[in-house]
Amino acid sequence: MLRKPGTTPGITTPAALKTLRQHGPETLSDLQFLENWTTRPRYTAASVLRASQIRRTNPDLMNDITASMCKRGK
Repeated sequence: MLRKPGTTPGITTPAALKTLRQHGPETLSDLQFLENWTTRPRYTAASVLRASQIRRTNPDLMNDITASMCKRGK
């Protein structure tokens, strides 16, 4: 798949992009998961556990991503 240089697939919110730059590519799957979770949550045991663990460790990031996704949806 071709993509524009300097872009990250699946990351759209400023908060997630900032976190990716600060903490590196090992956070990519968690950030993609959070962005998807805010718009289309899946209530499987694994998804709920993952979202709650990320939310507990970094509540500000979750709030920023949720706010960005809500603004985009309006």
